[in-house]
Amino acid sequence: MDKVVVVGSLNMDTNLSVPHIPVVGETIIAKGMSLFKGGKGANQAVAIARLGGDVEMIGAVGDDDNGRKIISGMKKEKVGTAGLIVKENTPTGIAIISVAENGDNNIIVHSGANYQLGKEDIDKNLDLIKAASYCVLQLEIPLEVVRYTIDLCYKNNVQVILNPAPAVAEIDAEILSKVEYLLPNESELNIIAGKEVSEEKMIESCREIIAKGCQNVIVTLGDKGSLWVTENGYRYFEAMKVNAVDTTAAGDSFIGAFTYMLAQGKDVIEAIEFATRAAAITVTRKGAQDSLPVLAEVL
Repeated sequence: MDKVVVVGSLNMDTNLSVPHIPVVGETIIAKGMSLFKGGKGANQAVAIARLGGDVEMIGAVGDDDNGRKIISGMKKEKVGTAGLIVKENTPTGIAIISVAENGDNNIIVHSGANYQLGKEDIDKNLDLIKAASYCVLQLEIPLEVVRYTIDLCYKNNVQVILNPAPAVAEIDAEILSKVEYLLPNESELNIIAGKEVSEEKMIESCREIIAKGCQNVIVTLGDKGSLWVTENGYRYFEAMKVNAVDTTAAGDSFIGAFTYMLAQGKDVIEAIEFATRAAAITVTRKGAQDSLPVLAEVL
């Protein structure tokens, strides 16, 4: 089994159960509130660990109760915590998540300690990166730290799996040329492409990204499945039909399960099919990390 290192965010999530996602200017009453451990980086690391993967986490939390709870939770999940940094006089990142009755959600994030993660923190944990075969990153930490980490991975022959979320338009060719797998969702693909991408033009937009040097683009399409595009071909994968109650962490579950399978030596097709099943389980449960499946469930 190959080692994986995840470099990214750790948050405490506040989930609000709402009848529908509010529109601009609308006030609605939440039907319930729950606290969950989250953050895209932490979610993806836990997703890998729950499946039995060998994973280390590099990231930052604040010197507060939320930070202590998150570190304790990561240890219980058997995620390596040697790369977790506690930032003094800084709050742990938080996310406010509205979850509608049909499972749709929207998310507001206050980055807190996540945006205090610096290049020096990456340097201190370079051994964790060098020991890994795959490095998973997102964009809930400073972009310059993401770029710096990708450069280190490239120099040390560590394959990069980049989840460009939340999406930014300035993912340039220098970054993309060092990314083995880019995994956006539809809205993130639109932002990266700089235009609204129709279903008919999606493959074309993915090919434009690949022309900048990225080897594989895998677009997660929610209940429509996913699309894998390379320079030479493409393939659609159907989603599993389930009763979705909360789509929070569905993408994180997919990415974690996909990475887990690559670390097991499986090919991309097997990895996507497995990740599709893991994500299908995740959306049938509430919460972020609480919704992530174990290996026996996916099998």
